[in-house]
Amino acid sequence: MLTTGYLNLNMNNSTDSNETQISAACLLLSVAEADEVLEIDELKIISDILQDFFSINLNTSNDIINEAKLLLKTSTGLFEFGKQLNQDFSYEDKIDFINCVFEVAFVDGKLHYLEHHTVKKIANILNLEDKEIIAAKSVAKKYLN
Repeated sequence: MLTTGYLNLNMNNSTDSNETQISAACLLLSVAEADEVLEIDELKIISDILQDFFSINLNTSNDIINEAKLLLKTSTGLFEFGKQLNQDFSYEDKIDFINCVFEVAFVDGKLHYLEHHTVKKIANILNLEDKEIIAAKSVAKKYLN
């Protein structure tokens, strides 16, 4: 069970490849860095999400985050990371993941417009519909209130 923050999702992705884990971390970091401020709370929630989502330990999660930070610096966009998740994630995994993406965006108590734009970009890459984005955002807003 994923129990980071307000989410409580059934996840079973322990067989996902290292590339998938790094791609997920890159997308989560892209949201956290969208407002050009990477906060400690954002890094903590990304680590928690990776640990829960992929059934990995803290050290592995931190290694993945560090590798993802380096990879993001040289990447040309988010599509390559989303493509990896599209290959490996089921539809349900994608829905769960976009909820996690919103959790990162809202961890500081507000949704910066650049974070929201990045979330929408990720959802689009993952072939999710507007109704799924709206539902995930709604869950996040309820948690804040």
